[in-house]
Amino acid sequence: MELLWIGFFASVITLLAVSRYHLPLALLLGSLVLGCITLSPGETLRAVASALSNPSYLALSVAMALFPVLGAALQEGGMLDDLVENLAINRKAFMAVSAAVLGLLPVPGGALLSAPLVKKAAGDHPPDKSFVVNIWFRHILILIYPLSPALLIPADIAGVDVYDVIPYLVPFFFLFTAVGYVTLLRDVTGGNATPMSGRWKMAATPLTIILAAPIIDFCLKRWTSLRPPDAATLVAVLIAVIAAVAIGRVDMRRFASASRRSHPEKFFAIIMCMYFFIEVFSRTELGAAIGELDVPLVVLCVGIGFFLAFIVGRTQLAAVVVFPAYLGITGAAGIGPLAFTLTYVSIFLGYLISPLHPCISVSLEFFDTTLVRAIRIMAPSVMGILGLMAVLFMLLI
Repeated sequence: MELLWIGFFASVITLLAVSRYHLPLALLLGSLVLGCITLSPGETLRAVASALSNPSYLALSVAMALFPVLGAALQEGGMLDDLVENLAINRKAFMAVSAAVLGLLPVPGGALLSAPLVKKAAGDHPPDKSFVVNIWFRHILILIYPLSPALLIPADIAGVDVYDVIPYLVPFFFLFTAVGYVTLLRDVTGGNATPMSGRWKMAATPLTIILAAPIIDFCLKRWTSLRPPDAATLVAVLIAVIAAVAIGRVDMRRFASASRRSHPEKFFAIIMCMYFFIEVFSRTELGAAIGELDVPLVVLCVGIGFFLAFIVGRTQLAAVVVFPAYLGITGAAGIGPLAFTLTYVSIFLGYLISPLHPCISVSLEFFDTTLVRAIRIMAPSVMGILGLMAVLFMLLI
């Protein structure tokens, strides 16, 4: 039993330490550390081989690798610019919408793409608050976008259908929007941010491509027998990429170059290495050992979930630890949509405010602010919502 806990804590420490520099390597090393201490070398290798040969894992990993490629296609075709430049809306709405729409895609340096738009619309709005507007609203649509890696992968790890949990997440999307408006945008004044044309057809084309992917994914999963089910996600994202290239008349050389710069291989490696960890974890007796602990679920799901995401700046990495532990404590075959939602929102809050969150680190200088000032602005809202998650969890779960 001692070896189990030594292996578990050694793997978590490895994850936390190495993820600061290279997330796929952190997951791979964490898997190997856990396996080498708690399993035989042969069993550890069989776990890794099982992940590599699992069609569902491979399909979802390739789909997530294509996601930044979709962003590159939309960017090279000028459709992201069309989307934000043809919205005839006031300053408050423009600051929120431009950040949120560009946040739908994991475009490399995405926070820096929306930052100039937010800053231009902000006028004399305090730069500290403008920075937080860019971070806050850039991520609220990710909370409910079914093909966002930040949501899709935790849902897959937890074994829940992402479309089943979205109705539970929608109220929290509105809560985040309301809190963001009251704390960040209420005192913004003025008319339109720019003399925009308001040509809605030009804005509708890229938005349709972005939304087509989850619609196709949903339809294929509900009304076809495509196997594995995650192949539907791969097909959906691939169709969206092809549509973006064709409609945007993207030059293939520029598209190939932009795709390479988006580093799809990193996304593939992150997802596969997560599955390495899950396969190794499932072959140990940690689930039973965790189930014997007298740890309140609210501490695990809300407190530890938030803390891990805050430390590593990733929702996926926190989910890899928290959801298997939840199953071990409860002994349940799966996680209900409400329990997943409250846990995921807690993890999301830690990710949102984490100093290791890439969007925060790359855009601090642009707004000429500091991490301390930014966190000071976000902290009351984040901790207030986290407290709400704890209360709801104790009342409902």
